[in-house]
Amino acid sequence: MGKDNNPGQDENLAALTQIQQILHEFQIEDVSLFDHEPVLRIQVSDAQFARALQVRETLVERIKPLGYRFVSIDLDES
Repeated sequence: MGKDNNPGQDENLAALTQIQQILHEFQIEDVSLFDHEPVLRIQVSDAQFARALQVRETLVERIKPLGYRFVSIDLDES
């Protein structure tokens, strides 16, 4: 039996990879991304939280075109 090819899942994976690259450009590392379409939840460490807030507007501008209507930063890293 062959593997099902889900184009939507492939697109989401590609978008998440791009988002990780965007976050890396802004020195935001060690994040977890959660796709709750149409919401992207970005979980950052306490150490990275202030940096994420500093570049919030730019992150939203760059992430929304990748298919998310809302971009959120998770306040609880646990």
